Amino acid sequence: MIAPPPGIRLPHCVSRLLIGFAIVFPVLLPAAAPGPPIRTGLWVTQRLPDGPDELHELESQLRANRNLSGVCLHVPWRQIVKPDGQPDFALLEKTIGVFRDRATKYQICLHPGAYTPDFVYKEGAQPFEAQVKNPHRADFGKSVKIPLPWDPVYQRYFSQIIRQLGDQYGKDPLCVSVVLTCANFMSAEMHLPKTPSDRMRWQALGDYRTLLLEVYKKYTDEWARAFPRQEISLHLSKVLDLPTSFLDDIIEYGLSKYPERFSLQNCQLTGRREDTGMMSYDLVMKYRDRAHHGFQSLAGLNRPDGRMGSPEMAALNLVHAGGEYWELWHGDGFSPEISAQAAATWREAKELGYEAYKKKLSSEGKYRQ
Repeated sequence: MIAPPPGIRLPHCVSRLLIGFAIVFPVLLPAAAPGPPIRTGLWVTQRLPDGPDELHELESQLRANRNLSGVCLHVPWRQIVKPDGQPDFALLEKTIGVFRDRATKYQICLHPGAYTPDFVYKEGAQPFEAQVKNPHRADFGKSVKIPLPWDPVYQRYFSQIIRQLGDQYGKDPLCVSVVLTCANFMSAEMHLPKTPSDRMRWQALGDYRTLLLEVYKKYTDEWARAFPRQEISLHLSKVLDLPTSFLDDIIEYGLSKYPERFSLQNCQLTGRREDTGMMSYDLVMKYRDRAHHGFQSLAGLNRPDGRMGSPEMAALNLVHAGGEYWELWHGDGFSPEISAQAAATWREAKELGYEAYKKKLSSEGKYRQ
């Protein structure tokens, strides 16, 4: 209610009118900022090493490159359990031991989906058969299966491995982030199999929007409970034929429960043009003042196929959205030369700001609309 000047009393009818006005037309307060960034700078993607040789290579690469702020460790679920489902964290422990020796921050990205271990299906989880349709993958065309995200058997075992990881690494100060995985296909993004025949089979399973929303709410809470100090990172992408409002519902839930550490990631950062107009980029822009957010490159930098585009335009897109961190592909991140180039380009873009850097690129013939 609007207060009168000191010493002045309003008539009773006027006071009631103002109270009614305040109820019908509430004051809209600005959204709260999410607090200091949890992840900053350049990060690199790294799959879980297979053995001693890859561990040694990882250690050497970290020692040789001072441009990185942290490592995004991608962990296939089936690689950290025994055939009977018991956890086997031996390789994971050795890998994180390398991070601890180098005081390197890390993120745990656990992959279910096509990397779900066989024992889960043997215990009765319902599979969804599909084919790999991404032509940029080495396993393009391969037949795979994923568990139905709302299947109770799948959820029982996936929740169990999340708790076990949390017990082991939730208190590690170097573990600063986990990825919100739960309903995935071949990556940590929210993709599910979506060919026309796939979509018909999803439709036959019922109201998958409601079912998937409940899955995401459940696992937002489960990851947050298991890792109470860490960023919870949602890797945005379109889900089947569902509208953007479906992602809004998940984001609003995460921000309502964990406003200081719920994070959004766009995994399609390019330097081909301005990324405005891309669904996941526009979502980041929409929530940039309320949620922590960062980007992963769509592809490797400086490659002849031009899929990624230029570092300069990628930096412009980062600055336009106020990205807090930039995840580089494995080869780029562990290349001292390419990571230094990315860091210097991004630094210049941040120092100039979006409009001035855009003008600079235009004057040099490097801007792409």
